Amino acid sequence: MARDLKQRFDELLPYRDGVPDNDPSRDASDTAAVLAALRAAVLARRPVDARERQSIAAFVEHFDRLERPCDEHADKVHVTASAILVTEDRRRVLLHRHKRLGLWLQPGGHIDEGETPWVAAEREAREETGLPAHLVADDLIHVDVHPGPRGHTHLDLRYLVEAPHIAPTPPEGESQDVQWFAWHIAVGMAEAGLEGVLRSLQPGTPTVRPARGNDARECADVYLRSRAFALPSVPVVHEEREVRRWMADEVIGRTDAWVAELDGTVVGLMVLDHGRDGSGWIEQMYLDPAWVGRGLGDRLMEVALRRLPGGVELWCFQANEAARRFYERHGFEAVEFTEGTGNEERAPDVRYLRRS
Repeated sequence: MARDLKQRFDELLPYRDGVPDNDPSRDASDTAAVLAALRAAVLARRPVDARERQSIAAFVEHFDRLERPCDEHADKVHVTASAILVTEDRRRVLLHRHKRLGLWLQPGGHIDEGETPWVAAEREAREETGLPAHLVADDLIHVDVHPGPRGHTHLDLRYLVEAPHIAPTPPEGESQDVQWFAWHIAVGMAEAGLEGVLRSLQPGTPTVRPARGNDARECADVYLRSRAFALPSVPVVHEEREVRRWMADEVIGRTDAWVAELDGTVVGLMVLDHGRDGSGWIEQMYLDPAWVGRGLGDRLMEVALRRLPGGVELWCFQANEAARRFYERHGFEAVEFTEGTGNEERAPDVRYLRRS
């Protein structure tokens, strides 16, 4: 969140250093202006996956009809705040097992009267873990809309919070299952509303390497997440279990498959098909949405061009405009357009060629 938005909150909301200020001179229009700035911050988010994109749209739809959006007592739909709690060296992330749901989640909860969302996130992290947690920045790092208890809907805003890598000491009444996890383990445990932000924050530089047999599950994850994000208008025609079976039985171990892997988390996938004279096809290229725009596609393309020096072809859905710009930037020419009669989705596609 921009620094000027924090300043506006501090100036205009009934809030001073965590203490409510009941000065009646505060004008309701000022609060409305601040809430409008919060709304703008949500809209400014670049979603890390399809789930967050849907959540941003749902957040704004609900937010616009709420008179007191941060008040849990005003409406069953309300804004909440969560902390993505990491160690100071960023090598671990903390999750706690929700007592009712049994899911491993991030600390978070309702916003108290007079609090800003980021202050609420820091407070919840301290209260639920017993750790001396502190806010890293007031920048909004994720948005998720999900069902809460008692028929509520939570419009959850997430902020980055850090703490020393020491044992959590949650107080009585809070979940006692609180642990620090390596990022790849946390990503694998996370439910859909949390997975994307963990993938986006995991530190380090991915390694591009040949795929191994035990990569199949995570390759399927990347494929499904990428398709949902990049091609919402071209749905996957196979059920998830069929995609996972195809990836395990027909792709990984049976093709020239490459992955980008970050400390145990697969974040990119490419499959090549070799022809004569060093030419061939890029059969599949998918990046996790959280890694789009971070140079990873360029690194996979370098591998493809090195292994297929005689020329490269590929098919791309016409609707995937970002991918088309990427391929054209790498010297590919559109040489054939079809109405999709040759693909299972029956969606218009385009064949690209990069000559040797």
